[in-house]
Amino acid sequence: MLPMPFIPQFITRRQSLGITDSPASVSGVRKAEPASFMILAALMSAALLSFFACIAAHAAAPSLLADATGEMATRDNLPATPEDAAAQISGSQWPGVINHLLQRPLPGAAVEPLEAEIHLEYPSLGVAPVDADIRAWVTGLANAFASHLDLSRPPLSESSEDNAAGPDAGSSNTPKPAFELWGSYSISRPSEAAVSITFEIWNYVGTSQGNLDILTLNYSLITGQRLAFMDLFEKPETALELMAQWSRERLRQRLGPGLRLNMLEEGTAPLVENFSSLTLTPEGICINFQPYQVAPGSAGIQKVEMPLEALLPASPLLALWGR
Repeated sequence: MLPMPFIPQFITRRQSLGITDSPASVSGVRKAEPASFMILAALMSAALLSFFACIAAHAAAPSLLADATGEMATRDNLPATPEDAAAQISGSQWPGVINHLLQRPLPGAAVEPLEAEIHLEYPSLGVAPVDADIRAWVTGLANAFASHLDLSRPPLSESSEDNAAGPDAGSSNTPKPAFELWGSYSISRPSEAAVSITFEIWNYVGTSQGNLDILTLNYSLITGQRLAFMDLFEKPETALELMAQWSRERLRQRLGPGLRLNMLEEGTAPLVENFSSLTLTPEGICINFQPYQVAPGSAGIQKVEMPLEALLPASPLLALWGR
């Protein structure tokens, strides 16, 4: 709660009765009691300054809501202007979307030496079945990671990374978690009838270099159902063939001398596992390939855009794109 400043009691009483002063009455006050009016104006100015100072102090600290399961819902600082309010509530990116954070352990809680540190951001969209499924999926991801840890692996320390960086690097003995899981997301809306959430999930399991997975969740906002690959097309086998050919041709052109043909051929074979990470876009789809799936790590993350028109022979569910 924001603390309210002192306001002269009679002003509050007059406003509660719906009484407002006309210019004539204000002018009369000035002529009849100039000293009293100046005192009143000074009090009101001080009150307003106190009020805005309180707002500024409140906006400087983020609001956090945590529950016992290790989930933390976050809200950004108060918006600078009313026009920024919708973007602030939505995580400053997507109107109508609220950002959440599943964090383990919670801030201030005791940390076990081999306990995993988990920070997974995820959205809620205001559609009950979709929000429940997203939360269950993220919670399941965290639980699976924590339950498959190699507890025999010692935790990293800042000094070990400093030694790897070279003798001139700063050093400390600050222990780091042996296992970390970090996740962020982006949202795509192909139409009012569907939403696509793309997660980038980093995991660190006792090494200084993390592993990245790009995972997607696609939903019908009409039924609240999560959509698997087979739900997107009436002819999924045809869709796989089209995606394989389309992505292979474009990756050949893009990778050039860095192309490794065997990786490309295997990574774009018309199999569901090769095209399991699809982001639905207003124009069609974005095919997200996992690191090392179609190219060496030095080539970076590979994504291929494919227009909906190129997928028409596979009979895509056009309603998802508003067509």
